[in-house]
Amino acid sequence: MKKIKYSRIFILGVLIYILFRGLIFFIGLKTPVLTLKNHDYTMKIKVKAIVIRDEYLIKSDTSGTLFVLADENEKVQKLQRVATIHSKYIDESINKQVYNLKEEIKNIQKDKNSLQSGILSVKKEQLKILEEKIKNNTTNYYSNISGVISYKYDNNEDKYNSDSLSNLTKEDIEKSTNNYISTKNNNTKIKPGDVIARVINDNQIYIAFVSEDNKLFNQGDNVKIENKKVLINGEIYTKYKKNDYFITVVKITQQNIGIYDTRQEEFDIIYRQMEAIRIPKESIVKNHNKKGVYVINEENDRPEFVELKGISFEDNDYIYVDFRSNKNSGVDTVKLHDRIILKPNFINKRIAKTN
Repeated sequence: MKKIKYSRIFILGVLIYILFRGLIFFIGLKTPVLTLKNHDYTMKIKVKAIVIRDEYLIKSDTSGTLFVLADENEKVQKLQRVATIHSKYIDESINKQVYNLKEEIKNIQKDKNSLQSGILSVKKEQLKILEEKIKNNTTNYYSNISGVISYKYDNNEDKYNSDSLSNLTKEDIEKSTNNYISTKNNNTKIKPGDVIARVINDNQIYIAFVSEDNKLFNQGDNVKIENKKVLINGEIYTKYKKNDYFITVVKITQQNIGIYDTRQEEFDIIYRQMEAIRIPKESIVKNHNKKGVYVINEENDRPEFVELKGISFEDNDYIYVDFRSNKNSGVDTVKLHDRIILKPNFINKRIAKTN
């Protein structure tokens, strides 16, 4: 009887062992693994932004026929002549200015006051300019700064500039629209107050957007701005705290950017580009206070804990490891083409893999 009993126990033990090995085999077969690959990664966010520029309008102060001397988006120099107005008649206001200046000059000369010699010189120069204008019947217009010429404007040139950056609000950005007006065409009639052109300082162009994440951007960070598949270089210029949000301002650091005639636009802000191994956070565990993953040993198919080093960046879902830098520096960590357990648990990180 004892022999039979021992035989049954032996058989039961064998069956349990076979069942256990089968379970281990099944778990090993079904445990998902991930082969680490190298990719170029681009981290970016899409934002609605307002475009801020230092710019000013050149306006006519006379009537006549307009002749522009610079092409759209042409770079002009400071004091470069950009337009001319030919008048068929002289405004009565100019004749009145001439009369008044002559009377002022007469009175100063009568007083014979040496202290007013400087004023007399200025008055004479003003009179000379006006008389020359009457003589030539032509008014020239010059650019006050070096910049880019545009023949569109939106009447917000004074409201939005580099001096007003700290005053921007979420409402400014969300409610801004593109409402650009074309200036007078070449060789058409123009009157006083009409806009001739807009001159843009292409060294002072910014875009500003609302950001609720205070950690994503830091002052001085280099970024790329993608607009209609065109990449523009930029730098985080500053951030302003506004109630429960931040206004992030990016300064454009290159010229010929092609956004001279837009006030509001959607941009992709590329804040990081890198070549790295991407590891899902669900694969990462802590072992003796070290963050790492279980890598399958290719010789015995058993998982081995490997600490993660050389982490370049992490987001909500992944950690990015600079494997090239690690390799060049001889850092012992995960390598290209390593197989890691995708979702390690108490069982699968202790058994040999079969897949």
